[in-house]
Amino acid sequence: MKNILLLAALLSATFTLQAQSVNDENDMQDFARKFMNAYNQRDAEAIREMYLDDAVRIDQEGREIKGADNIAAYFADQFVKNNATVFVRQLSVNWSDQEYTWVAKGTYEVNGKTNVYDIPIHITRAYANAMIKEDGQWKIAKSMHFPVEHADPTVAANVKMYTETWDAIINEGRFELFNPEHFTEDVIMHAEPENVVGIEGMADYYKTLVSAFSDVEFTINNIFGEGNQLVKHWTFRGKHTGDFFGIPATGNMVEISGSTIVRMSADGRIAEERDFMDNMALLAQLGVVSAPGNVAVVDGLYQSFAKGDVPAVLAVMDGGIVWNEAEGFPYADQNPYIGPEAVLNGVFARIGAEWEYWNLTDIQLHDMADNKVLATLRYKAKHKTTGKTIDSQTAHLWTLKDGKITAFQQFTDTKQAAEAVR
Repeated sequence: MKNILLLAALLSATFTLQAQSVNDENDMQDFARKFMNAYNQRDAEAIREMYLDDAVRIDQEGREIKGADNIAAYFADQFVKNNATVFVRQLSVNWSDQEYTWVAKGTYEVNGKTNVYDIPIHITRAYANAMIKEDGQWKIAKSMHFPVEHADPTVAANVKMYTETWDAIINEGRFELFNPEHFTEDVIMHAEPENVVGIEGMADYYKTLVSAFSDVEFTINNIFGEGNQLVKHWTFRGKHTGDFFGIPATGNMVEISGSTIVRMSADGRIAEERDFMDNMALLAQLGVVSAPGNVAVVDGLYQSFAKGDVPAVLAVMDGGIVWNEAEGFPYADQNPYIGPEAVLNGVFARIGAEWEYWNLTDIQLHDMADNKVLATLRYKAKHKTTGKTIDSQTAHLWTLKDGKITAFQQFTDTKQAAEAVR
């Protein structure tokens, strides 16, 4: 019903421009192909030029993006997150005497993978664009998107019931919908280490899950089916503010996507579900395991240090980094150093001024849990004043968040360094 009302709203918008010839239908077919090419070339600016300045884009959930600049920013963000292509089928272009504009309708498919978690993307939707000619060029005034309804009325009814049920449960917290009207008594959710069976078991599981997060947003990006089977592609977003199956609140924002295979009963109730998602990606966002790019960040820092590129070293540090030298080390006198500038002035500048050379060798990086990276290495250095050298076994423990270093702890042979400066 929501989609029908939105489509009605789209077609009831009023425009005051002059009617165009039916020959312009061919131009709009070309327009659809140009839009597809711009998307597949990841050209957000070209897409921006296809919208009126005050255009509106409405997704299948009724959410609006207003203004061509904001619409272009939306697509630019999608290009950063996803490596996908779109295929557009423009099915009809009809003149509306009442609205005094053309309405182009069709379907589109988006296929690809997310850039970060390598999760497959498959989205099929329909669209209706209200088209206006401005300065001789066709542009979109309002664009509305909605699911493609299945030709089989039973499948269409299953899709409607299923999407509405889970939207209400997750986004609105309506756990009373775990009942025999929506789920079979022996409903099963395949999970590890053991399956969740029965309506009560499902309700308890999702109450525990949802209560662990605030600012929850659950979106079914796409859903399609055949017979009594449905497949959905979904995205879950939320802030981890409660116990999540034994993981204490971290305050971290999470965004995870996955797919679910669903079996519906003959009378249109949810009977069986099997989720497919990247559990390691979720644990990484919660900080339980390290994010996959942490080692690369630390490796890049050591490479920049070897080149003498101090600005690049500082660039990967969080603005509030907490830096600690080993107790008894010459530069531990100002522990902790807070912020990149303090590290620069209190550690790097002093090393550069007091040592003829300071080399890091035999570096080995070890990925650890809780977004930490352990580096084992050796210091090889020569003091300018005393001429003494050191060759000391050393370890660095780095802590990262969102690709930035938030903490550093040094472990080394402090006796060698102390004797070298005397």
